[in-house]
Amino acid sequence: MGERPLVSVIVPIYKVERYLNECVNGIVNQTYRNLEIILVDDGSPDACPRMCDEWAARDGRIHVIHKSNGGLSDARNAGLAQATGDCIYFVDSDDAVEPNLVERALETMREYEADLVMFKFDTISENGKPLLSDYKHNDFDEIMVLTPQEAIKAQVKAEIDGYFWSFMATANIYKDHDFAFPVGRKIEDLARICNVIGEATLIVRIPEVLYHYRLRGGSIMSSWTPQLSRDWSKAADDREEYIVSRYPELKTFMKLQQLTFFANLDYETIRQSMGARLGIDPEEADRLRRRIEGLEHDVADAGEEVPESTRKLIDMLRAVVKPGAAAELADDVADGFADNFKEMREEWRRISASWRGSIREAREAHEDAREEARIARQIKDTAIE
Repeated sequence: MGERPLVSVIVPIYKVERYLNECVNGIVNQTYRNLEIILVDDGSPDACPRMCDEWAARDGRIHVIHKSNGGLSDARNAGLAQATGDCIYFVDSDDAVEPNLVERALETMREYEADLVMFKFDTISENGKPLLSDYKHNDFDEIMVLTPQEAIKAQVKAEIDGYFWSFMATANIYKDHDFAFPVGRKIEDLARICNVIGEATLIVRIPEVLYHYRLRGGSIMSSWTPQLSRDWSKAADDREEYIVSRYPELKTFMKLQQLTFFANLDYETIRQSMGARLGIDPEEADRLRRRIEGLEHDVADAGEEVPESTRKLIDMLRAVVKPGAAAELADDVADGFADNFKEMREEWRRISASWRGSIREAREAHEDAREEARIARQIKDTAIE
C-alpha cells in the first residue's frame, strides 16, 4: 500500500431510511479522507434510493448502485465487484461507526505490517442508546497479533465473532481469491469470515470500540425457522470445508469444534421450536442427529476426548428429542440431567404447563359458549311457540 491508500467502504442498503443518514454521515466524516464510498441500494422500497442519490450529490466520493433486491450477500457482492480501493471495509446500513475507525485500522496495518485489523464493537438500541452486551469477541484488553491459524481457531471457538464489519482487510485478500458471499442464504458472515482470515498473512486485534452494532426487533436472529437452521448448518459446513482444505493440519480441531457447534445448534432448534409452539421437524432433527453421531466417531477415531459440557449436552439431546414430541418434552425430561440444564428443564415445564392451561381454558370457554347458545335457542323456540 502507498502512503495514502484508497479505502473502499461498501454499504448494502435495504429498508433502513430511519438509520441511513446517521450511518452515511459517520462514514463521510471519517478522519481519514481518501475513501471510495459505495452505497448499494438493494431495491429498497422506501426513501433509501432517493437518500442515496442525495448523498452522492453532496459528496463526490460516494458512488451509488441501484439494483433489484437480491439480499445482503448479493448487495455486498455487487459493491465488491465495483470496489477499486487498496482496502475493503463493509458497514451495515443500520449501524454507526466511530469517526476514526478507518484511520486507526490503517495505522495498525502500517505499524504491524498486517493485512487484516479487527477491533471491538458495542451495541446500541433502535434509538441509539448504549446497551449492555457480553460478546466474547470483545473480551481482550491488549493488542493481539495472530497468525491466520490462530485467528481461525479463535473464530471457530467463538472468541472472534463472524461479523464482516468488525474488521478491515486489504483488497487482495478478496480480489485474489475469487471471494463471494453466498447468495440466497442467511448467516453469510459465518460462512465466509474464515475465507478472509485464512488468506491474510497477519491479523491484529486492537482493544478499541470503533463500531456500534444496532440491535433491532425483526432481525434475522429474532425468530427461528427451519430454513434458518439449515442456513446455520450450511454456513458451518462451508467454514469447515474451507479450513480443512486450506489448513489440513486443523482437520481434527475442526471435527471437535463442529461436534460442539452442531450439538448446540440442535439444542437451539429444540428451544426455539418450543418457544414458538412449533413441532420439531423430524427430518431436520434426524439430519442434525446423524451429523452429531458422525462427528463423534471422527473425534474418537482421532484419539480426542469430547469436552464434558458437550458430552452432557449430547446425552441430554438423545434422552429428550423424539420426532413429533415437542408438546411432551417437559413431561419426559428425566431428573438425572446435569445441573447446568436445570433452568432449561424448568423453562420447558413452565411452557408445557402454560400450554396445557391455555388449552384447558379454551376448551372450557368453548363449552360455555355452546351451552349459552343452546339455552338461547331454547328460549327463542319457546317464545315462537
